[in-house]
Amino acid sequence: MSTEASTNSVPPPISGMRLARNASAMMAAQLLTWAMAFLVAIFQPRILGPLAIGQLSIALSIWMIAGVLITFGMDTFLMKAVAREPQRTGVLIGTSMLVRVGLWTVSCLVVFGYDLTVISADPTQTALIWIIGLMTLFSVLSGGLIAALNGLEQTHYASLVTVISKVVLTAVSLALLFAGFDVIWIGWANVLAAFVAFLGDAFFLFRQHQPRWSIDLVAARQMLLESKQYLVTALTLMVYQQVDRLFIALFASTEAVGWYGTAVNLFGTLMFFPVAIGTVIFPTLTRRFAAGQDYLRQAVRPIFNIMLALSMPIGLGLLALAEPIALLLYGEAFRPTGAVLAVMGLVLICTYLNTVLSQLLIAAERTAVLNIIMIAATVATLPLDFVLVPWTDQAFDNGALGGALAYTITELGILVAAIMTLPKGTLGTQNWRVAVLTGVAGIGMVAAIWWLRATTFFLLGVPLGTVVYIGLVLAFRALPNEEMTLIKDALVKVLERLPFVRRRLGRVGVG
Repeated sequence: MSTEASTNSVPPPISGMRLARNASAMMAAQLLTWAMAFLVAIFQPRILGPLAIGQLSIALSIWMIAGVLITFGMDTFLMKAVAREPQRTGVLIGTSMLVRVGLWTVSCLVVFGYDLTVISADPTQTALIWIIGLMTLFSVLSGGLIAALNGLEQTHYASLVTVISKVVLTAVSLALLFAGFDVIWIGWANVLAAFVAFLGDAFFLFRQHQPRWSIDLVAARQMLLESKQYLVTALTLMVYQQVDRLFIALFASTEAVGWYGTAVNLFGTLMFFPVAIGTVIFPTLTRRFAAGQDYLRQAVRPIFNIMLALSMPIGLGLLALAEPIALLLYGEAFRPTGAVLAVMGLVLICTYLNTVLSQLLIAAERTAVLNIIMIAATVATLPLDFVLVPWTDQAFDNGALGGALAYTITELGILVAAIMTLPKGTLGTQNWRVAVLTGVAGIGMVAAIWWLRATTFFLLGVPLGTVVYIGLVLAFRALPNEEMTLIKDALVKVLERLPFVRRRLGRVGVG
């Protein structure tokens, strides 16, 4: 009897099949949505012009801030609560949605006051603010549904809906743009895409767990109290991500903000790997922490090693090829973006690891510590930007480079602080061995492709660098057998999901 109870309390091992299914779905979704967003980003500014893009950006910025307050950190709470007690999904999601509607209503009153007192007499701007406000309502409701699906480890459903909504947004936006419609209609296209996402997420979740359409006051109070720590994290992160641009605008130029923003946007497209993996493993980390430190350590160490092995070639490869990539994509006017993007390659390595470590700290009930780390990084970036932005503007005529250097220093500081605050024994000697060996392999890769950056064949550096890096990792035996097995299993499952591979395997099986 006791043996059975003990066995049931032990969390299951990491499933290569489940990891492959969820991670591949999220990564595919991220790739597809990036491609569609890239199309819109090319045509939308060219057709609408800077004034309309500015009006849309202001409306989006206002409601991005309001959206953080409306969500109130509940997404993280829901993901954890549903992962631990899936039978309470209906009560939790119903309560969360009703609370969000209430907070959205309050936000509308605040935004109305802001529009009345701050926004100048601009009917287009005011109309866009309220159109994007409606989009935000559907987005924050959909966010709660996605959190529940992630907690149930059904990330592939949320990924499918994300792709469908992005297809709708891209197709409708481009059709409206080429038909000559103005920015107001582009705002309505965003509303339509958000509504489609809400309907899709609701379909997949509600067919399994019917929401209880009444506010459970006890659950609501617990949700808001426990979620406020995540709210601090979200607000701090927003300031942390935006303050560099404000300092660049203040101490350099608008053009420098453009160089920096372009580099950061491109950098953001490379974040689908850690976001996908971090989201997929979060429920596992939550359960393992509840089961005990030994189980948590068993889950964290291989994921940390895999993230190291993944971030090194992408980050160092970006460092090597940043300038020719920037010139190819954006032209001579964006040459300074190349230097910023190169520095962002170093940031990427830290950010990949920080994404997983932040998920681990939240799962280990150390969100308060994570908040302190993020607040410290936000405070630290102020003097760094104050010094580095004017210096790089004067020394290199590129104040955006100062923002990138400040970002590098703060991300490195976050990484060190996060590692130091992990539960004792979470990472071990093996992890540091992997860090050193993958770093050496990455440096070898950069040495092999550096000469290509000044040629017209610089894109050959991508396949060449991949081959060199993988060869060095295998030669050094940088990854332990467990991680290699996990990667092989995941790759096999991903390949098996490809239709043409599945058909070929089927023919082989029949033969």
